[in-house]
Amino acid sequence: MDEINKIRKAFFTHGESKNQIAKRFKRSWDTINQIVSMGREDLKNRGKRPSRGGTVVTSDVELAVEEYLKEEQEKLVKKKQRYTAKKIYEDLRAKGIFKGSIRSMQGVVKKLREKHDQSKKPSYLPLSFPLGSALQKDHGEADLMISGHRFKGYLFVASVPGEVLRYCQIFPTKSQEAWGEFHERAFRFFGGVFNRTIYDNDSVLVKKVIGSERHQTNFSLSLEEHFGFESHFCNVAAGNEKGAVENGVGYCRRNFLAGTPSFSNWDEVNQHLETSCAHDILKGKHYKTNKPLYLVFEALKQKLEPLPPRKRWSKSVDCRVDSCQLIGIDHHEYSVPEKYVGSYVRVALGVFQLKVFKDEELIAIHERQYGDSGSLDLNHYLDQLQYKAAAFWDCKAVHDHQFDQRYLEIWRRLSERLETKEANRQFVKILLLGRRYSQKDLLKAIELSLKYGAIDHSAVENILRQQDVQYPTFNEEELQKELKSAHIFSWEFDLAPYAKLCEEVLS
Repeated sequence: MDEINKIRKAFFTHGESKNQIAKRFKRSWDTINQIVSMGREDLKNRGKRPSRGGTVVTSDVELAVEEYLKEEQEKLVKKKQRYTAKKIYEDLRAKGIFKGSIRSMQGVVKKLREKHDQSKKPSYLPLSFPLGSALQKDHGEADLMISGHRFKGYLFVASVPGEVLRYCQIFPTKSQEAWGEFHERAFRFFGGVFNRTIYDNDSVLVKKVIGSERHQTNFSLSLEEHFGFESHFCNVAAGNEKGAVENGVGYCRRNFLAGTPSFSNWDEVNQHLETSCAHDILKGKHYKTNKPLYLVFEALKQKLEPLPPRKRWSKSVDCRVDSCQLIGIDHHEYSVPEKYVGSYVRVALGVFQLKVFKDEELIAIHERQYGDSGSLDLNHYLDQLQYKAAAFWDCKAVHDHQFDQRYLEIWRRLSERLETKEANRQFVKILLLGRRYSQKDLLKAIELSLKYGAIDHSAVENILRQQDVQYPTFNEEELQKELKSAHIFSWEFDLAPYAKLCEEVLS
């Protein structure tokens, strides 16, 4: 176009002939003549292919689609029962009217619906939340490594709309115990309870959606009762209604958990996330006002309701103890003491811990498992191993247990001195001492037992009993005070009568 402008300028402004221009620009005379003879609009479209009408979407096709739309209007068809582009496509293909793709048909239906005002582009309301009036909560998935194993975690995020204040934690489950624990941690991080909490329609919180009405789960209602806030649930498939937390999930995942990071345990990763959120608030500024976020955070605390006493959120599950002293929860096995075999027990299932009760009595505590392994407590099997000592090293609980080297050394000494079954029985009895004495005291007694060569369980127990004797202790300063103030008896001798008697004898 630049060359065309120069040619026209040479002809119209400078009065050069077409021959002169053709020689200077090295173009044919006919090309120069065409350029100076055409109008500006024609030059703009010069060289472009003329627009062609669709060979598939003919006027007959459009008329056929119009008939479907006209029928909807006449019958007052509700929006959810209108003809879809797929339905119209299948009908017209069957009738031989349309031979194109479904994508072409979708374009035709969309264009004609817009023409008849049956479809409109979505529009959104700009929202504004007074500081401290609402908190948005949601979760998304994130992968990470825990103790060398890959896990899919659920990243829970709480965001104060409009203020760029975020808090996040990650849990290996998204069930109600995780929701409850996250509420506890989030409200304590912000320093109080918000009057209103905004969610999507998560099945943990909402059991049924009927139009604009929400039937909340018992767990959701218990959250409201404990913290004293009001729940608000967004419309179905309307993530824009809680855009702050939707963005927050992506932000926390990209910035705090990028590259599938490794941690030794779940507590470590959650401490990392809390520290990262606090650092963002300490160093960050509001994207609109440029106000330091820590000042906004301090102002927020003054507007929140007081925190209630902390609650340990758990889910109750009833289980039957099998003949191997095990209960099964979410495809993982947990042990209980032998005497409860065949009984029904109740399990309080928390995010990272579970407690087993029998008739309100706590009988076992385990770390909740999420990998491939179960949790078998060796202490639960010691009673049985006393009379099944030959199977000691074949017991799965023994395989899973991490023994201190001092335990292994005393078992080695026992096995050298005794036959295998008796050595195992003596070792089990030593382990049973851990029910009456602390592990620290028991290991110290084992050290002394190994030192003196008295390695059977009675020798270890005797050492423990001696360690358990409490001797009186004295404070030196107090003792000196007592001695000074005490009455000390002393003998007084008068030898004068004896001297007088001696004088009489001599005289």
